[in-house]
Amino acid sequence: MYLGGTGDSLLKNILFFSVLSLVLALVMVPFVIRFSEKKKWLDIPDGKRKIHTKPISRLGGVALFLAFFLAVLFLSLCSDFPFPFFVLGGGGVIFLTGLVDDLISLPPWGKLLGQILGALVLIRGGVTIQFLTLPWDEMVYLGNWGYPLTLLWIVGITNALNLIDGLDGLSTGIGAIASFTLGIIAWQEGRIEPAILSFLLVGATVGFLFYNFPPAKIFLGDSGALFLGGMLATISVQGAVKSAAAFTLAVPILILGVPILDTFFAIIRRSKNHLPVSCADRGHLHHRLLERGYSPRGVVILFYGISALLGVVAIIVNTFIRNDTYSLLLILLLFALFWEWGKNLGVLDVPKGEKTIEKS
Repeated sequence: MYLGGTGDSLLKNILFFSVLSLVLALVMVPFVIRFSEKKKWLDIPDGKRKIHTKPISRLGGVALFLAFFLAVLFLSLCSDFPFPFFVLGGGGVIFLTGLVDDLISLPPWGKLLGQILGALVLIRGGVTIQFLTLPWDEMVYLGNWGYPLTLLWIVGITNALNLIDGLDGLSTGIGAIASFTLGIIAWQEGRIEPAILSFLLVGATVGFLFYNFPPAKIFLGDSGALFLGGMLATISVQGAVKSAAAFTLAVPILILGVPILDTFFAIIRRSKNHLPVSCADRGHLHHRLLERGYSPRGVVILFYGISALLGVVAIIVNTFIRNDTYSLLLILLLFALFWEWGKNLGVLDVPKGEKTIEKS
């Protein structure tokens, strides 16, 4: 199959393999659930941070990873699409890091080391931020400085998706919306390969979301959340950051605005209260909304709406607002609004009565 065509034939091929990715996820999840129950690899309620009331499989990342991997493999075998060895290799390292943590609970430094190793594989495969376009219309080529910046971006986004994985379907749905938006941006910029990977990732996440939407039958787990974050970071570099259009990081920052902001709030909250950045608490945006009386499903849908809104703004910025200064001002305005919203919700303060420090 020649995938490098144009128009309807290319779109039909992408749609077919995206649906295949979705079907693979739908088929695999029940097997993962039964296997987890047999092996007793379940997430047990603790009555504290965890809001579920019965043991649930936390190995959803296995189904997500395999669905995406097999869809990409079938696509490569059935067409001229090049198999992305380094992308799936680096993503695989990040996935395995999360899987080990799901099974035996790694220390924070162990999780970080695995993420760094995965990011280095991705960088070795050419996933690098090579330049920055600044708001005053200046392009700066980073040279070797692009490698640590890329490493920071991949590890940061990987952890950001993991941090917001505190409600059924939250990370999965936001990941699907972000991946779909990144796919559109990559398509607009003529970067077909990352666009295809984006849409296949959408298929896998939507298929998994069928079982993960509240009330969840299976959890994403660290394996799934870290893998999803790593893939979004990778695709954002390949499909959006490498485009010279607009302020370089404006589009991916907008698309991934919810996890980035929540991570930013968490770092400030924990630093302000002299807590390790790696500790877990109930101060995240979704926790604060639950305290205000929102239902878990209502909170998840609210964040879906915010992510979709930011995605639409990102597409508008990439399509119509080619002025770097306007792009930056728009981002600052939106983030200022969310900053005030977060402050009013109390996300900069540790929840009252919460003194125990747990590992994330």
